[in-house]
Amino acid sequence: MAARDAAAHGRGSVGGAQAGGPTSRVATSDPWWHSVAHRALEWLAQSGQPFDAYDLTELGVPDPDHPARWGALFAAAQAQGLIAPVGYQPSRRPTRAGGVCRVWVGAVP
Repeated sequence: MAARDAAAHGRGSVGGAQAGGPTSRVATSDPWWHSVAHRALEWLAQSGQPFDAYDLTELGVPDPDHPARWGALFAAAQAQGLIAPVGYQPSRRPTRAGGVCRVWVGAVP
């Protein structure tokens, strides 16, 4: 019962292999939003500079229909080898009130 409940709430296996994981959350997002957000993420990754999700917002990417889409986008990009985590910092996003935010950099090919 607990495993079924976890899968139903997106807490199944790591990496999104089960329904509800990060990969499926990106796949079920608005295709236009995902395209725009993914292109911005790729551009930031190619810059070689550290970045966080708010940098995408500052580039003009609108907020997704659900805040969890940001995490799913970054988890999928990490799984694809596009980005790698390099640390944490207080979030600059005003609605986060300084909550912890992961910092990323483009993965070296």
